[in-house]
Amino acid sequence: MQEDIVLRHLKTIPEMRSMQEVEQSVWKMESPVPIHQTLTVAKNGGILIGAFHGEEMVGMLYSFPGFLNGQVYLCSHMMGIKSGWRHRGIGERLKRAQAEAALAHGYRLITWTYDPLETANGYLNVGKLGVVCSTYIEDCYGDMPDQLNQGLPSDRFQVEWWIDQDRPPLPQGDEQDLLRWQLTAGGLPQPVQVVDNIPDAQILSVAVPAYFQDIKQKDMELAKAWRQATRQVFTRSFAAGWAVAGFRCHRGEPVHEYLLVQRRLLSLPQAPWQKGE
Repeated sequence: MQEDIVLRHLKTIPEMRSMQEVEQSVWKMESPVPIHQTLTVAKNGGILIGAFHGEEMVGMLYSFPGFLNGQVYLCSHMMGIKSGWRHRGIGERLKRAQAEAALAHGYRLITWTYDPLETANGYLNVGKLGVVCSTYIEDCYGDMPDQLNQGLPSDRFQVEWWIDQDRPPLPQGDEQDLLRWQLTAGGLPQPVQVVDNIPDAQILSVAVPAYFQDIKQKDMELAKAWRQATRQVFTRSFAAGWAVAGFRCHRGEPVHEYLLVQRRLLSLPQAPWQKGE
């Protein structure tokens, strides 16, 4: 139950130790972020929040200040929820609390990276929180040996959450899909065609598998095909001035969809890492 979960800003060494335990539980990493680093971040403009059930920390969020091209923003580096506590709205509560604290600190932009094929994150980030994205980073972190990422290039969206303004609604009009798919004999979705030319439309849609980790476990070559196909679609679209600004969840179906619009229609500032492009 959500009312059993209490959020607290993390400031003490025991809290940082609990955060390490959540990190190891979620990513199965041998070396979590050192306490001396997280403690320093908490004292110098960072925002670290824990989700507690009683005295047990079941979720954590770790973010620190960023500065680039004359602009200060908040880098949200990690958020993790222990197994058994997911799909209860804890992640959204952590992010909303982060935004509230960030505004109080004077931030107006929060950024983070995530794998666009992890659609639970896509639904939260784009569908619920309202982030936008027009930055795709190929193999962002290099090889990652942890349980969730191993075996694939670590491609990432770098998203923008402009917390001082509402995202405008998506425009109405013609919609075209950029990635066509079909089911394999084993019932898994597979990409079959990437549209060569970006069509003249108000909205573009890009299919992504609903259960990517399941595909990875059953057919790694198929997972790689999804990585390559979506990489091609997103990098081409972003270069042409489009931005991810919506997420369509098809519950019970094998794929969900990202929705893209021309970034200029969103009337958003330019992200600091986009300056000079």
